[in-house]
Amino acid sequence: MGTYLFGDADEEPLDPKFDALSSLLDAGTFARVEQLGVADGWRCLEVGGGGGSVANWLADVVAPSGHVTVTDIDVTRLEERDNVTVLEHDVVSNILPGNAFDLVHARLVLFYLPAREVVLRKLRDALRPGGWLVLEEFDCLPLEVLKAAPDDAKLIMRVKNALLTLLDQAGAELAWGARVERALLDAGLNDVSGSREVQEWEGGSAGCRLLAATARLVRAKLPLTDDEFDRYLDLMASPETVVSSYAICSAQGRR
Repeated sequence: MGTYLFGDADEEPLDPKFDALSSLLDAGTFARVEQLGVADGWRCLEVGGGGGSVANWLADVVAPSGHVTVTDIDVTRLEERDNVTVLEHDVVSNILPGNAFDLVHARLVLFYLPAREVVLRKLRDALRPGGWLVLEEFDCLPLEVLKAAPDDAKLIMRVKNALLTLLDQAGAELAWGARVERALLDAGLNDVSGSREVQEWEGGSAGCRLLAATARLVRAKLPLTDDEFDRYLDLMASPETVVSSYAICSAQGRR
């Protein structure tokens, strides 16, 4: 089993990473789930709830008679509500109820897990007949520098390659997003569809803030001098920097 690379940083709180992820991805997540018809009365499972933005949004959408169960291995940033149950849970080793949910959603969870195929089947089995599974993942390979001085571009790519090496060593599948639709089909789900989006991330944007926050969390493992690391953070904050994003891949399928 792999290790979650960003789970044990003592010096840097995870909130900046969750804030950047929320700013970057929430609007697309909400639109995607709304298209499935989520409404009052639905029972939803949010796996890897992180900062709680998706679970809280779902709770509002399915109220007053619906319910959201939100899980994570670290639940300190998740909040119980009248129609929200917070569950400290490892989706790899712990069981999930079967035939229980109208919607199961996981964002940037299976990407990190060597046992992702096993976990995918768990999530499928947690659905009621007719229920939807929605996965959102990164394909990490496309990120390139679109605008920066040559030496700065080389530094950005050094950091990218170092981060991807660390992720690969921890058991992540860097191109998982590129094959997530096929994985849903192989799991026997119906009405499978998906999308893939590559954006331009300008320094200071949510995407570049995410890259900076991620680098901070593994600073001790990056082969950079302090000056190089500080320069990288400056580049991620500068509007003069533009990179193409990781590919944001999503897929949904119905049991």
